[in-house]
Amino acid sequence: MAEQKREDRRKSYTKKVIRESLYELMKDKQIDKITVTQICEKADVNRSTFYSYYTDIYDLHQKIIKEFFEMQQEVVNKSKNILESKKNLTQLTIDDYSEIAYAYVRTVKENKELYRFIFNQNSTSSIHVSFGKVFYHMVYEILSPVLPEEHIESFKISFNFISGGTTSILMDWLTKDCPIPSKRLARILAHYYYGVFNSFAIK
Repeated sequence: MAEQKREDRRKSYTKKVIRESLYELMKDKQIDKITVTQICEKADVNRSTFYSYYTDIYDLHQKIIKEFFEMQQEVVNKSKNILESKKNLTQLTIDDYSEIAYAYVRTVKENKELYRFIFNQNSTSSIHVSFGKVFYHMVYEILSPVLPEEHIESFKISFNFISGGTTSILMDWLTKDCPIPSKRLARILAHYYYGVFNSFAIK
């Protein structure tokens, strides 16, 4: 059992350094200009180790994106529990929004390199397009039980404002290596969300 745990930790570490090597290389190069050899040299692993986990660089890239969206879904699942007793969007309190925001902020901080990689992708890339669409549907999935149909259009406008602002704030936070405590940042975001989503006064 102990041997298996050591082996699992070794595999996790190896995958981590391979992923982070791609993150670093993609700061200066497009993915089609990066080679497996360059990744292996930066990660200090041999090519056979790389190919034991990934078929090629694009497979590595897609698995990183898949991991990102799985983390996003986990945040959604945690947030859904907060809304079980709510009948209307305006029943959400600052504390409710703070709890939802904290689930997201904590996930970002615990996976800083992954989120830096995602946020640093070109805003016109397919990642950002997919991220925007998936994030919208995730947030809508959270709020739809307490969102009257006649306010969906207002919600979309509010979401676009919230989404852009949150991404910008988190990017800046990560760039500065998270100087504000996670709970404090979540509280700041909670006031932001509360004000915006209550601006169209759903009754």
